Order: sequence, then structure tokens, then C-alpha cells
Amino acid sequence: MGGRRWLLIVLGVIILSGCSSASQLASPSPLATVVARPLPSAEMSQSLSFDAANRTVTLTMVANVPGTPSDFNYNGYTNGALVITVPKGWDVTVHCNDDPAATYAHSCTVGRGPEAKTPAFPGASLPDPTGTGFVTAGEKKTFRFTPGAPFVGRFACLLIGHESGGMWATFQVVNGGEPSLGTKL
Repeated sequence: MGGRRWLLIVLGVIILSGCSSASQLASPSPLATVVARPLPSAEMSQSLSFDAANRTVTLTMVANVPGTPSDFNYNGYTNGALVITVPKGWDVTVHCNDDPAATYAHSCTVGRGPEAKTPAFPGASLPDPTGTGFVTAGEKKTFRFTPGAPFVGRFACLLIGHESGGMWATFQVVNGGEPSLGTKL
């Protein structure tokens, strides 16, 4: 009986660990600093511009780009594949746009961790991103913030089910260098 009991315990642990892995796939995991392959210059220029002398960066994030495998995307990327890198202390302006052919309304927030509902930095979100602070098809809203410390988190849509559906990009703040957009290696 002791051997059989041990076998049942081991099987239970295996089953539970399998369930744990499945739930981790559904919810994004915490991130570490990411090395990214730069986007082609034509694609980068559509989404990012900066002035190094004045330490300002402007991001244009388009939600629900058509022709991609998922409606839950930013600039055509899902599940953290798009990597946004901004130097600490730079002023960041974000234009949050919903594609004119968008199927859903979306929001934009820089959050600390998976499913975080509050901005990582003061001003790093559209107002009320889980309620009325969203953009609809063809609409554009803007927010501004200045990240004061190195950080790795998410640029995400906080409307119910969107982030867990893959609508998030990796957002990181680094100590130096220039702003960039890339894809995970």
C-alpha cells in the first residue's frame, strides 16, 4: 500500500505541475531585460521618433492592426514580441491609436507586471484604462510620462481579456543609449 500511495502522490504532483504550466501560458510571466533585434528602419520610423538633445521620445502604438493573426496586437505584434526600449529620464509621449478597421476598443498602459492595473510611472497610461479610457476604431489619444528608474514591464491593453489574449509589448527602461523598437531574439 505504501508504494501505491507514493505513486498516487507522484502522479498528483505531475498533474498539478502540468496544470500550473497551462495557466502560466495563459497569463504573461514576469520579464527580465530583453535584447532585441531592431525593427527595419521604415517600420521603426512609423512608430518611434526621438530628439536626443532634448531627451524626448514619441511612440505611436496602433492597436488591432488588421492582417495579423490576432486582433489583440500593438503594431502587429503580440505576446511581448515587440520590445520598446527607452532611456531613464527621457520624456515619453505615447500616441495610442486604434486602427480605423479595428474590431474592438483598446487601452494603453505601461504596467509593472502581468495583469497589473496601475501605471508603472505617474502618467504612464490613458486615464481610466480599465473603464472609459480606451480608443475606438480610428481614434487617437495621447499620454506623457518620464520613467525615473530602470524597469522591465509591459505596454498592455487593460480591457478585460485583452492582455491575457496576447495584447502586450515588452517595455523596458535602461540606464543609457537611445530609444529603440525591436523584436525579441
